[in-house]
Amino acid sequence: MRIRVVDLDGSVPSQRKLIKLYRPSVHQLQHWGPRVRLGCSFGRFDRFERSLSRALGGPVDDKAHATFLGSGDFHHVSLALLRRQRSPVNLLVIDNHPDWMRKIPFVHCGTWLYHAARLPQVKQIFHVGGDVDFDNYFQWLAPWEELNRGKIVVLPAVRRLGGWRWARVGNDPLLVKSYPAAPYSLPPGRLKDFLRPYRRDLTSRPLYISLDKDVLRADYAPVNWDSGHTSVMQARAILEAFLMAAGGNLAGIDIVGDWSPVRLGGLFRRMLHLTEHPSLRVESFAATRTNEQTNLAFMESLDWFARATSERTKELAAAS
Repeated sequence: MRIRVVDLDGSVPSQRKLIKLYRPSVHQLQHWGPRVRLGCSFGRFDRFERSLSRALGGPVDDKAHATFLGSGDFHHVSLALLRRQRSPVNLLVIDNHPDWMRKIPFVHCGTWLYHAARLPQVKQIFHVGGDVDFDNYFQWLAPWEELNRGKIVVLPAVRRLGGWRWARVGNDPLLVKSYPAAPYSLPPGRLKDFLRPYRRDLTSRPLYISLDKDVLRADYAPVNWDSGHTSVMQARAILEAFLMAAGGNLAGIDIVGDWSPVRLGGLFRRMLHLTEHPSLRVESFAATRTNEQTNLAFMESLDWFARATSERTKELAAAS
């Protein structure tokens, strides 16, 4: 697996230990950051995609990459990366927010999954670990057709989602509390039970993963958005359970959720910032170090599966 950074905000290249250890290719696109952060027109996103293709050496990823994208404000860049997949893939989204709003007349970090679900190469979609904006007034913008027919399957973080529409869609929570003051824990066998009906789908095609670190508690990942409920170990357990179910067949992964100062171009994006971002007090140096440790923890899981898959491939080649 190759490691790369699509540098839109400077947040990942400043993580010196991560850069030194993995030596990723760094693709400088910071001039695009203020122009696409949070959202942009479809036309501008198309122009950004063409620039991204030139930076990455072409329009197709023929090998698996782990791609760091910076702030969760750039999560819609995941759509551009999925379009680089030419073979059918399953999609795992680990995120505190749904990111699937429909009927929005521009590309936004909260709409990309709706567009991804309509790509012909994206088959089964799993959304795991979410809690915010699923069953409030934003639920009317959810892709109910895909949810009702099971193309998108939801495993929320800590509670069943409310409302009559959600009552018709399975959504038992991932984490539980043994008593009110206890921290949330992952019950033994919870992920195995959840994955059992989907094992045939997961083994039939590669798995693409999009991970937003806002799914984590704030002490594990300072982010630009509302933080979720999972620990790093619980998020790694999600990654590892899905990778194991997919036989280690990883099409690619992108990681967002590295905090960075919000620098924007244009009144439109400034309005999005004022109306959508929560008010947070974040110390830049501490945020970088904390996010770096979390990124390194996720890379440990990916490294293990990459080695195991490589060894298994060699064993099969030797046996034949």
